[in-house]
Amino acid sequence: MIQHEHRELVRLTDAVLEVVGDPASAIEQIAAARHALGQSVIRHVTNKQKIITATLQASADPAHQQLAWRFTEDLMKLRQSTSEHYGVWTMSRIGEDRQGFAVAVRYQRRLLRARIAWEESSVFPIVAELLSPAAQTPRRAAGIR
Repeated sequence: MIQHEHRELVRLTDAVLEVVGDPASAIEQIAAARHALGQSVIRHVTNKQKIITATLQASADPAHQQLAWRFTEDLMKLRQSTSEHYGVWTMSRIGEDRQGFAVAVRYQRRLLRARIAWEESSVFPIVAELLSPAAQTPRRAAGIR
């Protein structure tokens, strides 16, 4: 589920870039693509908190609890960066400087991809192990796929 959401976030970010790069697209189309991405981010963060953060925090292992703290802190930094991006890049400013907006979106996409790579290589294996039947927990690892 979360890995699928990762792919969807990248796809939606690329959709924003595609529409902003098309000179024939109206500002309303950019707003709609941007809104779809924003809504997906909100759902994704909620799912991460329910699945990943909760699983790590429930572990008795202090290393897992520390990872939960880092995971959440880094996620909040990414959300703050996204919020700042939305604040700087108002729809009127996007209309005035589509190229600058595209550069800013590409930067956000790089941050997103780096976050995804870290989560999938470093965090997901630990969470999957904690959610496995062998770990004696009633939850299932299916939530992160």
